Amino acid sequence: MQPTPAQPDLLRALWTLDVLGRKPDDFSGPQVMRDRIESLNKLPPLPEIARRVLELKSDPHCDARKLAQVVELDPALAAQVIRWASSALYGHRRKLVTVKDAIALVLGFDQVLYLAFGLSSLKPLQAPAEGFLGKRFFWRQTLAGSALMQKLVLLLDADERPALATAHLVYLLHNTGHLLLAHLFRSEFAYLVGLANANPKAPLVPIERFALGVDHGQLGAWLMQAWNMPQYLQTVIHHHHNPFYRGEHEIMVWLTCLTDQLLGRIGIGDARPMPLADTPLYRHLKIEAKRAEECLQEVADAQEELDQAVACLI
Repeated sequence: MQPTPAQPDLLRALWTLDVLGRKPDDFSGPQVMRDRIESLNKLPPLPEIARRVLELKSDPHCDARKLAQVVELDPALAAQVIRWASSALYGHRRKLVTVKDAIALVLGFDQVLYLAFGLSSLKPLQAPAEGFLGKRFFWRQTLAGSALMQKLVLLLDADERPALATAHLVYLLHNTGHLLLAHLFRSEFAYLVGLANANPKAPLVPIERFALGVDHGQLGAWLMQAWNMPQYLQTVIHHHHNPFYRGEHEIMVWLTCLTDQLLGRIGIGDARPMPLADTPLYRHLKIEAKRAEECLQEVADAQEELDQAVACLI
């Protein structure tokens, strides 16, 4: 029986399982997914450029010149760093020519280091170019959200404010689970996309858990664990859709969650559009809603430039 209009959107989504057909017999359960993610012969290992970038972070003698040399080993990566450093989306209008200039004159060492790491680490993960949760969808949310999240960081009390570069890296990687699902589990990814497309108003995470037994936050956290990434990345990626999370790194979790919810207001990303009047996140973060909306408008005004940057990553 079809649900009545008065029933919640999630019930409508679960009913749609019958419309779309049952899961294929070869669907992977959560434990099988985790085993495949943890098996590096199944998953692309952390790319060499990303490893080199991480090594520089622990090198006390590293400077802008050394970082630029590593980034420039990948011409496409170097071009992206320069493009982003010159972008109004990130508040910059300088005309730059080299990665070293991007580091020394605009973004700073840590910002470029994390940007290079994020871009290079995601490069091997393959997903459809178009459609819901495809590469264009992913990068549009990632670029817009990384810019928005850094603006929100500046609204926090100084003693609770994470480093801008850290916030940038977190948002670059927070939806890695969707790319990973598309890369390793194509049948499951296609099934999820079909179900989500049939229920555009239903929240995505409960649909994922019902259809797959796991959500993209958990998948991404397993990948970070397999790559031996810091605990804060594992935690934020795992919990970034939970506005009620309490624990270590909660500020970063809340910031990521708020960024997603705000972007949903302008039709960007995987968060369904929703009113934010009752969200606990403004209270948790001690951010005025009006100021957050102003930050969102700045990103919305730069959508043409955003789409140009996204086109270079597809």
